Amino acid sequence: MSQQPAEGFESFSYQVALPLSRSTLQMLAELIRAHRRRLRSRWRKAAPAEQALAVLAVLRHDPRLAPLGAGMGVSASTVRRWVLEAVALLAARAARLGRVLRRQAVRGGAVVLVDGTLIRTRRRTGRANRANYNGKHKQHGLVVLALTDEHGRLLWVSAALPGKTADITAARRLRIRERLHAHDLTPAGDKGFHGWHKDVRTSRDCPDCGGRCEQIVLTPYKAEAKRPLSKAQKQANAAFAAMRCAVEGGFAALKHWHILDKLRLDTRHATTLLRALLVLTQHEQSVRDAARSGPG
Repeated sequence: MSQQPAEGFESFSYQVALPLSRSTLQMLAELIRAHRRRLRSRWRKAAPAEQALAVLAVLRHDPRLAPLGAGMGVSASTVRRWVLEAVALLAARAARLGRVLRRQAVRGGAVVLVDGTLIRTRRRTGRANRANYNGKHKQHGLVVLALTDEHGRLLWVSAALPGKTADITAARRLRIRERLHAHDLTPAGDKGFHGWHKDVRTSRDCPDCGGRCEQIVLTPYKAEAKRPLSKAQKQANAAFAAMRCAVEGGFAALKHWHILDKLRLDTRHATTLLRALLVLTQHEQSVRDAARSGPG
């Protein structure tokens, strides 16, 4: 099929705003420039800053790659290659969970908020179709856990897990409670994490406590059949919800990158993409903090 437009039709370019700091663009451009220097790449179609701008536009607005590439004089496959290259460079800068928890403990943190979310994906074929179907949301996707501090700042995101995985199952599989306990940090989760505290009772000898484990897991009270919540329990749940609402702000900051609205990349790139977006989100938060604090 011919790529030339029909007679009387022409291609037009337009501008859009990219709501990101210049520091983020410069940071990504420096990573790309250093990567090209390591590869001894002699020539590219776009300069590092131009590639960084295209990558950030894809991550932020999730446009179709063909029109975006046409505006820059490249193909959609070239833009996809740029995105995957930059995502890998950013993901390599993401801190691992152990370092994050040590840093949080040194800062004097006591509670870490834990929650999970579903990243929508396209419907899969074969066995992957059922594994990625989430019965709670009635959608296909991938489950991701995140840890935030009391102010809702993202600390860490997990690897992408099949959509059928429950939040508490993901937390147990990743051994998050044990790793938090090793740094004297208390996890706080929603009703989906009810029963997580029972794992403590089954461990008679805790290497961190030197005997019977006394770690607690903060979760709201849950009404049972013929046992409604008392007024005090409802008030406690309201206070707990006010504390935990910060984690929703952390997920909102992550999902401002609209490429996560519905993931169209191959799911094997999902974990790398999430870690790259975590790095960008944390960098944007640090830039805002520096701007609020001022030069002094």
